[in-house]
Amino acid sequence: MEGHADTGKRLNVRREVRRIADDPLAGYLQRAYPDADPGGARQRYEEAYRLYFLAMQRALEQVSTTVRFRKGPYYVLKYGGKYGPRQRKLAKKYWRLVPFLELDIVTCLLQTRILLDRTIALSRRFLQGPQLPSFTSFAHHKKFFASGKRLRGHSSYAQYMIHSTSWFDVPIKFVRDKLLVHQGPRHFRSFGIPGWGAEDDLVWYFLLQGEAPLVRPEKRSASPTVIRLNVLRLSYDVESFPRWFSEYGTKALGQHP
Repeated sequence: MEGHADTGKRLNVRREVRRIADDPLAGYLQRAYPDADPGGARQRYEEAYRLYFLAMQRALEQVSTTVRFRKGPYYVLKYGGKYGPRQRKLAKKYWRLVPFLELDIVTCLLQTRILLDRTIALSRRFLQGPQLPSFTSFAHHKKFFASGKRLRGHSSYAQYMIHSTSWFDVPIKFVRDKLLVHQGPRHFRSFGIPGWGAEDDLVWYFLLQGEAPLVRPEKRSASPTVIRLNVLRLSYDVESFPRWFSEYGTKALGQHP
């Protein structure tokens, strides 16, 4: 099993949306880019965060609605029962949203990639040296440090990019690149609820057939590989990076104005 682990909690959409609405990079942006710069790095990042927030908000609403429908009105319908007022309202919302379930989750994943690309672009303010990483691609930015290249005074930055961003490789990069955008390994997709107690979420499962070209070759086997994509877990992983980036960047700017 690759990808996202369980969140171990019930999804509360309002609470999570309030959390995501608070941009972790706001303080760094104010310090690194105090002046208005139309079309500049700050504006491009803020635009990306706005679209990420909207995509994540809609995806979480989809997930919550689908789970609540499958744990309630679905069984009423299956066994020929009669909806109560609240079940009828939920079922109506579910049937309106469900045609766009996959689209909304894909959009959320794509906007996540864009946000991460726009985030590392902001490191131009403090990363200096004769050889510099990509400032347009998170994947290439990370690859620069993984290849052994270092920037003077930024060893902890390199260590973080190498060892603390595995959540990007699988499932974000792998699912987006290999299973959604480019022609990749043969696979099947399905949605499922992993638990009915403390875990109350929807997971998108990708079942890869045969020798799956995973990011970590040592994980390969002849048996099918399952990759999990959990929207709520995705939001936690993504939040952790700009929050760390903001702290690191603010400190770096203080040392190298």
